[in-house]
Amino acid sequence: MTSKILRLMKDFFKRQRSNFHVLVTRGVFSNFQKGLIQNYTSIYIVELGADPVQLGGLNGVGSLVNAFVSAPVGWLADRYSLKTAFILGLILESLIPLFYALSWSWEMLVIPVVLSSLTIVTTMTMERVLTADSLRDVDRATGFGLFMALSQIPSMISPVIAGIIVTSLGGISANAIRSLFYIAFIISALTTVWTFFRLKDVGSAPTAEAEGFLSGFKSVFTGRWWLKRWLVVELIGSFAFGSTMPFIMVYAAQIKGADAMTLGFMGSALSLVATFFSIPFGKLGDRIGRKRMIILIRPALYLSYLLLIWAPSPEYLIVAFALRGILWSGFNVYVSMQMELVPPGERGRWGGTINTFRSIVRIPAPIIGGLLWTYIDPSFPFIFLIIVDCLIRMPILWTVPDPLLDLKRMKRIDGNQ
Repeated sequence: MTSKILRLMKDFFKRQRSNFHVLVTRGVFSNFQKGLIQNYTSIYIVELGADPVQLGGLNGVGSLVNAFVSAPVGWLADRYSLKTAFILGLILESLIPLFYALSWSWEMLVIPVVLSSLTIVTTMTMERVLTADSLRDVDRATGFGLFMALSQIPSMISPVIAGIIVTSLGGISANAIRSLFYIAFIISALTTVWTFFRLKDVGSAPTAEAEGFLSGFKSVFTGRWWLKRWLVVELIGSFAFGSTMPFIMVYAAQIKGADAMTLGFMGSALSLVATFFSIPFGKLGDRIGRKRMIILIRPALYLSYLLLIWAPSPEYLIVAFALRGILWSGFNVYVSMQMELVPPGERGRWGGTINTFRSIVRIPAPIIGGLLWTYIDPSFPFIFLIIVDCLIRMPILWTVPDPLLDLKRMKRIDGNQ
């Protein structure tokens, strides 16, 4: 059975472009270093003296910077070089843990927070575009699932390693967490150098080279009514998740009493479940459609937040994050649909447009989340997300054409422009 799976994976890799191999390898090392620090970033900010509103304010500053650079980066990537934009993001990403480690007050953390927002624009967006370009159309959701599954394997281990390191250094504190950032910096820097030499550039789109900045973005939306609806889905989700993400680990540690090892097992549980289901969900998304798959696994997100709020002891938090892993395992399907809504040559601008508008709504989102935490209840931001996502966001998503099932109709509309 194992040999058959390995043979199928080998055949799958052979069908794809070489960049897919490079991106998967980079993802393995990148997720290992991110797994060391991701559970502790917000806790580290609080340990350096920030309150929930100030924590939200820091994230809002990052989103403000993101809003100004997202669109230009997406346009430049389509016009000139995806690889250049991607490597630029990787360099910035490598510096983030170093700046965290060198900070001695929460006010100084505005530098790595801003850099983190810039990498969302460059690294994450360009990685999605490069990955989509390196995969065959019929394999795209499966390919994203395989990418996620393989790159998530180290994330099952690194959070526990981080928990052991923090515990051995005396438990959750700024000094104990700081050592994790130094380790993450070394791994990230070495991975960036390797990727620079191995990744091949895919060039720019001919249409993008002939278009100006504003006209290029306008052309993405011309005649594609579904993009506006998808953008609404993105904006609502960005606001709802932006109001909760900075506070999840702080809630687990401060309200639910999770220690360093519990936080580590939470991260490992999420990665384990996400890795296990990524490929099956990708295959199912290729078969039943992207949209149906996204909605099918949505209840896991709501249950994870409800369990986070209800958890009578820290051990239940591990189960809550395992449920959250089910949602993350379907993220590859979401990204596939996001990229397939436009032709390959316009995906950089499309990704830049999404990030620009998402960043705008993310500016106030974490601040509002901090206010809800402080003046209503620490659990209220999570309840707010469940209500908005279930009753508003998913019904709008259902009205967007599925690129897999409605491809002919979408191409016919494009062809009439």
